[in-house]
Amino acid sequence: MDEKLLPRYVGTVHPDCDEVHGRIPPARGVKCYQVTRANARHPEWDDNTGYTYKHAPDLCLFHGRYYIQYLCNPESEHLGAGQSILASSADGVHWDRFTVSFPPYRIPACTITDCDGKQTQFSGDTFAVMHQRMSFYQTKTGRMLVSGFYGFTPEAWICPWDRRGIGRVVRELYEDGTLSDIYFIYPNWQAGWSRDQLLYPLFDECPDEGFKNACRELLSDRLATQQWAEENGDKDDIITIKHGKNQSYQAFCWYHTAPETVIGLFKHSFCARSDDNGNTWSPVQKSWSLVMSGQKVWGCQTPDGAYAMVYDPTLETQHRYPLCITTSKDGLAFDNMRLVCGDLTQKRYPGLFKDFGFQYMRGICEGMDRPDDRLLIAYSVNKEDIWIAHIPTPVCGEETAPVLHESLAQADTLANWNLYCPKWASAEPHTDGLLMRDADPADYCRAERLLASSARCSITVELTPKQDTHGCLYLTLCTAQGADAVRIVLRDDGTVYLRTTTEIPVGTYRADEVLSLTVHADCRTFCCTLEINGVPLCEPDGTVRTFRFMRAANSISRFVLRTGAYPHTPTLDMDPEEYPKEVLPGIDEPVLESSYLIHRFDFSKTD
Repeated sequence: MDEKLLPRYVGTVHPDCDEVHGRIPPARGVKCYQVTRANARHPEWDDNTGYTYKHAPDLCLFHGRYYIQYLCNPESEHLGAGQSILASSADGVHWDRFTVSFPPYRIPACTITDCDGKQTQFSGDTFAVMHQRMSFYQTKTGRMLVSGFYGFTPEAWICPWDRRGIGRVVRELYEDGTLSDIYFIYPNWQAGWSRDQLLYPLFDECPDEGFKNACRELLSDRLATQQWAEENGDKDDIITIKHGKNQSYQAFCWYHTAPETVIGLFKHSFCARSDDNGNTWSPVQKSWSLVMSGQKVWGCQTPDGAYAMVYDPTLETQHRYPLCITTSKDGLAFDNMRLVCGDLTQKRYPGLFKDFGFQYMRGICEGMDRPDDRLLIAYSVNKEDIWIAHIPTPVCGEETAPVLHESLAQADTLANWNLYCPKWASAEPHTDGLLMRDADPADYCRAERLLASSARCSITVELTPKQDTHGCLYLTLCTAQGADAVRIVLRDDGTVYLRTTTEIPVGTYRADEVLSLTVHADCRTFCCTLEINGVPLCEPDGTVRTFRFMRAANSISRFVLRTGAYPHTPTLDMDPEEYPKEVLPGIDEPVLESSYLIHRFDFSKTD
């Protein structure tokens, strides 16, 4: 097929994956929130499982409440008693009501013979694992089905699919957040199971006719069931796009560009097109301009009528970063690559096949309720934690306003700020500003404002540290690519430091006292001046003191507040199978919290 009829990347920007953020400028106003933080020692602070492998989230909005389902294992991929968890949220920010949606499945003692004649014996002590590409389906009558898939694997590197599958299970999500009983909607009969070996009844045995009709609607929706191609196999008619020779087309997602025209996306840059609403498809082919590997891709139409593709633009599969978005007017030619998230927490627990980075991105499928002002993307981090990104639409890049006077106590002001918020290191609105807290031993929170690109500029930030004996706050003026040109640090000894060609003390701060910092930066000379509480720092003779930048920069485009140092790891030379070899010490307990209340931010472009 003509490549112009398939999605492609027409931009020239590609990330430098030596840095997690890829040196890609961010999309404005993106806010990333941690849904679940794996905790082996204190399951009650997480989702009550104690499991440290969490992956494959899916997302929906149902009766005004957000839901994410993800699968989890005790430690590693494809090993242990797998289960799925359903979390919910009133605002998509604060997540609670963690519920086991599909519990561990103990395979009964039996012998099965698959369609190729291969026998497998089970002792009665084997647990299935879960592996599902999709979780939610909303019917035309508004009923919401939640699904998952049970399978087994003799070795961790063997996928629990097809002849090693048990089958796809389903239950209904009710308006109040409760769940129906579990039923099999599509067993893997080709694996050799008999009805009496299945632990749950078949959906057509349910006494609820409405539920049975909902399941039949799902089974007849060829776009929805195409997402089952790996787990359930592609031999049945419910899978329209068959796998290629020695090639499986994985993790299907789709969007319409016209009433009958559907674009299908897969892992590894594969794509296809249908002009009859998914009944028939073009041959699947690789779109070479779409740089990606096995991390999944999410494509969709956004609320403003444009199109977006969210993925990791890297050829690496073990180093899955940065998380980026590209946009398109027609759903085919994508450009304007922007960063969604470039902050990557440490991988805290060992485990097999736990790749570094952001992966298995999913938004809300077509046909379901969606917010009308933003794109939501759920994703896994290090196959350990689950996150969600709120991306305002239309997706914007640079700031153009030459002057900003912002009170961070106003919600509409914060709409233009980018936030990165782990569960133990939040950045949230407060009556007096933006409250940044940090009690995470392995991460930090970040608040960032994009600026009109300036060769000369002035910024003032007014804040109140809530302590002066622990914690630290980084305040940086950065290039569009995220390189620090000017860095100020409030360290844990009550001292204000400025990083020039080295870090030097320039003042002090006190707990619960307002601190005002003003920087006048000049990229023509790579120098800046600094005012603390309105008083310029001066030389002994009274002249204003000039400080060198910490690195040369042609322009300032970003202002960043961060409650910890940016980690320049993992590197591309680090093997996720080797790191960490043991649980990182102290990571299951919060540290003494530090907090900072950011009251005001002012910026002026003085070129």
